This record gives sequence, structure tokens and C-alpha cells, in this order.
Amino acid sequence: MAYKVRLTAPAEADAYAAFERIREAAPYRAVKWLRDLFAAIATLADMPARCPLIPEADELGYPARHLLYGRRTGLYRIIFDIEAQSEEGPRVRVLRDMAWVARPPHRRGHRHRALGE
Repeated sequence: MAYKVRLTAPAEADAYAAFERIREAAPYRAVKWLRDLFAAIATLADMPARCPLIPEADELGYPARHLLYGRRTGLYRIIFDIEAQSEEGPRVRVLRDMAWVARPPHRRGHRHRALGE
């Protein structure tokens, strides 16, 4: 079953804010990064339940999920929920887009740390 994918305003703002940060560091890569991000989000139209529930789902009170996008130091969580019963038919609602889950690696001799450590 195909789901309609809809970005909330905060999700779209997160995506463009991340794009601007990337564009400052690597202007030629930023456009491709944004295009690939939206392509990854579009894959949620098919089988969105393949993505795991986020650890915070119990605290939120609903089954939010996430799709990881990127690699290594540029790994982001696309946080979304699935609405099987909506007026528009089944849909995926992307709530937050760009929760950055990795930091750039530190200089030699320092270990890689995830946010929050």
C-alpha cells in the first residue's frame, strides 16, 4: 500500500537549516545532499513500518519512528509517524527532519562521540 508522505513545517525548516549549514562547509555538495534527503523521505511512501520506533516513543505517547539518513559524521534522523486512518487515506507525517545524531570526529587520539555524551 502506498502512503502519502507529508512534511510538517518544522520538518521542512529543519531540512533547509541543515542544508544551509552544509552549504557553508561544502557548497557543491549541499544541493545533492538536499535532493538525496528528499528522495530518502519519499521512500517512506512504501513500507514505512520497516523503520524502527524511536526510543522516545513511549514518552511521546505515540509510535514515532525514524529513518536514518547520511553516513558517518553526517548522520541525521528523519522522525515520522504513520497515520493509517486519515481523511486523505494512509499517510506518513514527517514530524522532524534533521535531528543530527553524530558529531564530526575529533583530532587524532580522541574518540568519536555521539551527541549527548
